[in-house]
Amino acid sequence: MRDTKGFTLVELLAVIVILAVVMTIAVSMVGPLMTRARKGALGEEGLSLIGNAKDAYQLEQMKANGAIKPTSSVCFSLAWLHNNDYFEKGSDNSYTGSVLVKYEDKKYSYSFWISNGVYTFANISQQGYDYEQAEDGATASETCGDLKGVVRCSASGKDKGKCEVVS
Repeated sequence: MRDTKGFTLVELLAVIVILAVVMTIAVSMVGPLMTRARKGALGEEGLSLIGNAKDAYQLEQMKANGAIKPTSSVCFSLAWLHNNDYFEKGSDNSYTGSVLVKYEDKKYSYSFWISNGVYTFANISQQGYDYEQAEDGATASETCGDLKGVVRCSASGKDKGKCEVVS
């Protein structure tokens, strides 16, 4: 009688096929999870950007002869916040964007634009945030959508690093 230890070639091929099917299913489920996580992380950075803009808004008001008044609506570019140590991530992390602190009817509201070079959030309010609002896009507005009559704090332009009213 013959010793029958081990697997036949057919059994080994069957196991390999089953493993390939399981791997295909697993890989197809991981892709959307990774996308959702990346969008969620970028959105959380945008919400963090709002907190940093609140700090900048208050601290810049305290500076003598500053352009920011307690009733000003202000657009902070992400680069300006980064250069003035209000926000950790900047263009070296491929981040672009801005945040708007809007004063209207004796209330403040906040919106952000942010991109990481792959996904972009545009004009998202703090209350209305949902990671599904992320779109494909390489850059986000550094000027809060070019609003008029707001104080703009930008890291570029003729008065680099200063805050000035845009008419």
